[in-house]
Amino acid sequence: MNVTIADVARVAGVSVTTVSRILNGEKYVRDDKKKAVEAAVEKLGYRPSLYARSLAGNRSYVIGLLLDDPQGDYLSGIQRGLLQKCKQAGLHVVVEVFDKTTTFEQIQSFLSSLGLSGVILTPPICDNEVILAALSKRKIPTVRISPGRAFGGMTDIGIDNFGAAYKMTEHLIGLGHSDIGFITGDTEHADARERLQGFQSAMADNGLLVRRDWVGRGTYVFESGLTAARQLLTQDKRPTAIFASNDEMAAATITIAHEMRISVPDELSVAGFDDLPLASFVTPPLTTIRQPIEEMAIAAATRLLDAHKEQEVNNDTLPTLMDFAFVERKSTVKPNR
Repeated sequence: MNVTIADVARVAGVSVTTVSRILNGEKYVRDDKKKAVEAAVEKLGYRPSLYARSLAGNRSYVIGLLLDDPQGDYLSGIQRGLLQKCKQAGLHVVVEVFDKTTTFEQIQSFLSSLGLSGVILTPPICDNEVILAALSKRKIPTVRISPGRAFGGMTDIGIDNFGAAYKMTEHLIGLGHSDIGFITGDTEHADARERLQGFQSAMADNGLLVRRDWVGRGTYVFESGLTAARQLLTQDKRPTAIFASNDEMAAATITIAHEMRISVPDELSVAGFDDLPLASFVTPPLTTIRQPIEEMAIAAATRLLDAHKEQEVNNDTLPTLMDFAFVERKSTVKPNR
């Protein structure tokens, strides 16, 4: 038997209007009534109709997560954090894939079909001019994760990628490495460019040369790390340390080193970025930068939920920088030459 909002109101001893206001997250509701409704919802196992809620409040109760590639542990972390927060709030998540070929008409059609309450953009489409213009035109509350530049009326969340890469590079230099290679991420991503700049700046500030042939081009995926690492390690003179722009490519570097019978870390130190689960599972475990991926998604969802409750666009354009952490494990040691 379906439980209705009237059943919840009867058990909680309040009006149907009060139940509706509480379920919609409205402010200025007495705590005792809120607790009574929450207890009734729990007791009856009530699940509000998404369609009915949409009609009542002129809001869709759906958050859109837009990305260009659904694969990879980074995006899995974003989805886990977003789903966790939205489930608690009774909102649904729609995941849609767009890329640099997306037209204004395509994104407009998508937005019109769902009437989203808010949108989260991941890199690199968080800097896509076409998508940003469409969202801005429809005044949909939007949070961007790790964008490269500000965009009016949208909230940005990320970490200091430049500072994190600088810190990791200084760690390798502090161990005594001067011959350091680097594997970039996909340079269409602003965070990849910032990590490269952090590496280059740390090297320059310590009077060290960045050899062009020791900068491998990766795309954040494992296979690209294999290619880049092989390029760096088959030269006449190879680096004593390689800093990869994410953990997947760092793991690929270890794979190539094992294949070439290069001991890690005795002959080659390897560092990564993100602190994905695989960073602890590879042999040896990776020294890396911990990026709070799920927490960034939760923070992004929280900002959208606030805008959702207020029924207005959040015009806060100040970026929110979350803390990263340096994690030292067994993949980096002093060079043996």
